[in-house]
Amino acid sequence: MNAADLSNGLLSIELVREIPEALKPRKITIQSTPALTSVAPAQIEAQKAA
Repeated sequence: MNAADLSNGLLSIELVREIPEALKPRKITIQSTPALTSVAPAQIEAQKAA
């Protein structure tokens, strides 16, 4: 509870909502470098000698 006020017979109560750590937004860093590097594809079949 943050505050309470009684004016003209009307009770006003200000409440504070506490958010648990599990529900708070988290920051995730985004890498600017590509995650996968481009590597030349491996050759599956060798060229046959004639």
